[in-house]
Amino acid sequence: MEKTVRILEQSALSTKKYTDKKTGEEKVINAVTFKLSDGIDTFLGEVTGERAVNCPQYDKNYFYRVQCSMVVREWDSSQTGEHMKATTIYLDKIAMK
Repeated sequence: MEKTVRILEQSALSTKKYTDKKTGEEKVINAVTFKLSDGIDTFLGEVTGERAVNCPQYDKNYFYRVQCSMVVREWDSSQTGEHMKATTIYLDKIAMK
């Protein structure tokens, strides 16, 4: 997906530890979260990995062209037994308009 957006909010770099389910190895994921608006819709997107570590602070006064990919994660809740879904939007590219 590609959109022209304004950056409403940009988080600081966050670092989260997790355990890889396949290997049992403890790993770290870096992320910067963005709240974006195209003038109609407002949505959250993330930059992860090394790109998050090197992510500049973007100016909220400009429009940016973003390329995004979406991933849907599914799981069964251990608390309620419900089948759950979550969509994460990853920002693959951010460029000034």
